[in-house]
Amino acid sequence: MVYRRPAVDLTTLPTESVPAELREQVAAWRDPNSLTNRAFAVTDPAAIDFDSPEVQAAELPSSNGMGTARALARMYAALIGEVDGVRLLAPETLSSAIQEQANGKDQVLVIPSRFSTGFMLPTEGNLMTRPNAFGHTGRGGSLGFADPAHGIAFGYAMNHIISGSDDPRAAFLTQAVRESLASSG
Repeated sequence: MVYRRPAVDLTTLPTESVPAELREQVAAWRDPNSLTNRAFAVTDPAAIDFDSPEVQAAELPSSNGMGTARALARMYAALIGEVDGVRLLAPETLSSAIQEQANGKDQVLVIPSRFSTGFMLPTEGNLMTRPNAFGHTGRGGSLGFADPAHGIAFGYAMNHIISGSDDPRAAFLTQAVRESLASSG
């Protein structure tokens, strides 16, 4: 499947033309003083060349975790078990780290979210493999997570960033993982 970005930028449409379920998000993107725009302006991707060695070497909060999908999956795998003799968190620490700490509408992304200590937890909009999974999305559509109950880890990184919530690539892949798990018993 090749993803093609929609030809219409929702922020340019009259409010009544925006699907009702997206109006609050679109309003936040339109308002330059919204918490959404203020948060994302800290690391404005239009002003940053993510391909430059200097940016890749810098530490930009929530913006430039650089790695491959394989490395991301291996990191999550090492959180739930040993990978090449290394386990990153003891089972007791992991159990504590994935306990829900917050649940509700994310005030920046303006979508429902659930968080543990540092990890996103499954929601209707980000199912992962549900309900025992934990992980995190990334800028442009990337996703990494682990599911201790199924003993799996997942990493998705792309070579083309699509901003906003209209990127279905990781969702399609996680759906395929859920279907595979369901068919395997």
